[in-house]
Amino acid sequence: MIKLSSYHQDFKLNLKLALPIMAGQVGQVLVNFIDNIMVGQLGASALAAVSLAISIYISLMVVGMGISFALPPLVAQAHGMLKHKRISVLFKHSLLINVIYALICVVIIELGMPILDHLGQDPEVVALAKPYLRISGWTMIPLMIFQALRCHSDGLSETKPAMIATLIGNVFNVLFNYMLIYGKLGAPALGVEGAAFGTFLARIVMIAIMIGILMRWKDLWGYIKNANYKVYETSVAKKLLSLGIPTSMQMFFEVTAFAAAALIMGTLGKTPQAAHQIAINLAAMTFLTCTGLGMAATIRVGNQLGKNNATGLYKAGMSAIIQVVLFMLIAALLFIGLRNVLPQLYIDDDAVIQIASVLLIMAAIFQVSDGIQVVALGVLRGMQDVKIPMLITFLAYWVCGIPISYLSARYLNLGPVGIWMGLVIGLTISAILLTRRFVVRSRMAVHRSKTV
Repeated sequence: MIKLSSYHQDFKLNLKLALPIMAGQVGQVLVNFIDNIMVGQLGASALAAVSLAISIYISLMVVGMGISFALPPLVAQAHGMLKHKRISVLFKHSLLINVIYALICVVIIELGMPILDHLGQDPEVVALAKPYLRISGWTMIPLMIFQALRCHSDGLSETKPAMIATLIGNVFNVLFNYMLIYGKLGAPALGVEGAAFGTFLARIVMIAIMIGILMRWKDLWGYIKNANYKVYETSVAKKLLSLGIPTSMQMFFEVTAFAAAALIMGTLGKTPQAAHQIAINLAAMTFLTCTGLGMAATIRVGNQLGKNNATGLYKAGMSAIIQVVLFMLIAALLFIGLRNVLPQLYIDDDAVIQIASVLLIMAAIFQVSDGIQVVALGVLRGMQDVKIPMLITFLAYWVCGIPISYLSARYLNLGPVGIWMGLVIGLTISAILLTRRFVVRSRMAVHRSKTV
């Protein structure tokens, strides 16, 4: 039996780190929410096009995010061990890796553009999706630079700078989208393409703001300023990649599962695909909020690892898992209660709204599992345990989840609900196995510390 009172102090420490990250994530989700509403005014084809393009782009983006997420646990560990020069070394290598990856993504998207014509999607949707995807590829460069700055700050337990930069950048994103989608304030009306250009400009603004904050925030800029950018070490790059690549694969397997679900949904027509985009966008709000707790867990667990405090490590991880369960139970109830209201904010199309309201019930079912798995991954990342979790996510989503989605839609005629049934099963398997791994490994660490 878990005694919540014994985790009271841990809950407070988690929230101190997580709330700024959550605020930034919620701000970003609200911008995506507004983006979808703006694009939705252009019609179901435009909304479906954004869904198609994002389902592909996000697969590349999460790999980059995963690679960048190798930095916080290593910085937190170095900080816990008081190895300050190591922090500068880690940052410069992470920045270089991030930029190289972003450039690779630009090339991949450009070379892979013809594949869109062979995915069985509506031709009108594909025509709108191509330019949006091409422009989105270039946004990867400022995004990955920002990630290096953000992860450096987060790893030092300073999560507010990224929140401030993200929230201000989001305001600019909405403004740029308003101007470029509809042709307001003297800007050209670019439609779907305008949303992509708006994101690109907003991310440049975010970098400028983040640098300005770090230069004035305690000693965060000192680590960056004192790094020697002319000398790089293969061993440091290997260490970052040994954590970053499995982490990126964990995220890749989950996100591509949702992308595959979107593609399967697209074969049912643009109406189900538009409904899928609405439901996924709403589910992303709670998921991205949970990543705040996941990152807080990574930082706290990594710091306790550096201090060689096994008991503190266990409590830091378990408290974050308990908190995310409580949060996601509330989110599930909201999705069920507002399932007929929320889709109306996106589009005025009864057929789309009807399907989306049903999918929100499915989203409510997987809320707790989704929250647990993202926080459990964060906890294990803080322990620098990433390879087995990578295999777990592959098993959950691609051996179990997506095959069930495909069979349900293709052969059992369960339509959109069948596709989301596979997502529910995949997330549940992932949550159970990842939590079990953390509990077993952390209790073993506690036992060893008591017997030494």
